[in-house]
Amino acid sequence: MKFGLLTLFDHYAEDCSEEQYYKNFFEEVSCAEESGFDSIWLGEHHFCRYICPAPQIVAAAVAQRTKRLRIGTAIALLPHHDPIRLAEDYALVDLLSGGRLDFGVGRGFIKATYDGFNQSMDESRERFNESLELIERAWQQSTFSYQGKFYRAHDVSILPRPLQKPSPPIFMAAALSPESFVAAGEKGHSILLAPFFQSRGVLKENIQLYKETLTRCGYSPEKLEVVAGYHSFVDETPELACQKWESHYMRYMHFVGSLISPGEYTTPQYQAWRHSGESLQQITWERMYPTQVLCGDPAQCIERVALMQEEFGVSHFFVYMDLGGLAHRQVLQSIERFATRVIPCFR
Repeated sequence: MKFGLLTLFDHYAEDCSEEQYYKNFFEEVSCAEESGFDSIWLGEHHFCRYICPAPQIVAAAVAQRTKRLRIGTAIALLPHHDPIRLAEDYALVDLLSGGRLDFGVGRGFIKATYDGFNQSMDESRERFNESLELIERAWQQSTFSYQGKFYRAHDVSILPRPLQKPSPPIFMAAALSPESFVAAGEKGHSILLAPFFQSRGVLKENIQLYKETLTRCGYSPEKLEVVAGYHSFVDETPELACQKWESHYMRYMHFVGSLISPGEYTTPQYQAWRHSGESLQQITWERMYPTQVLCGDPAQCIERVALMQEEFGVSHFFVYMDLGGLAHRQVLQSIERFATRVIPCFR
């Protein structure tokens, strides 16, 4: 079992400056590496209090501050970029990090982002598929051409090349729609999951669908990773954990709920997000704790990680701790507790 620290960079100006937020973040990254985590996963968002529109820049900075951590994107939003330029940027990240890039990709779920880039969400899957295919060609072929509906390339070569061959590993986001699980299986890529958005029964069905698709398409599930995790906080007792973390978690979830206006999600591809948006408008702590979060003492964390490993085949578990403006000191303490008292049980 591998373990990662994930952040989506939600920032609250009333708590600290953007500059201080990133200083805290890099200290948390150093803590994660020193205490035994395997990876750091970086989110991408635009036009809101998630303050990382360019994870490739942050990834390069992480690469220079670390020696061992894998550096993943969770996720790079392919539809919003020129894929050739994206292939160049992340090839450079892979080179500068000594071949430590894990390239997580997806379409995103925030309509305001598509509006901000003057794009239609109806086109998101087509744009994503074309972009991913073009990036794979750019990394795996010395010279490549591509002719699609949205993107074109003729005899293009990117330099420098990624260090990992034939390319950095690719992780496809699969949140709610079964189509995303099928698409990842058809491409033969590892998957990134958001288990807190669906019941365990539905999650199990979707993972089974992914593995069946892998096998049908000639890929070995054993050679790929299932990455999943939770919004997380670890303290000495469950009572202390809830007392310190509940308000920060609810602050964060109310922010996420503000990003989704259910009535705007008319595209068939995003019907599941319409329902999730409606649920987020009515979210309560009692609905989410304890099954949809990881909040408690180390023993509870061990139990949850073991369940995810045994029941869902999760091979790489992430924790998202620096959310809702949780104090930097408390984030570090939670990271250290998880690293010293949970991770060793799975080594």
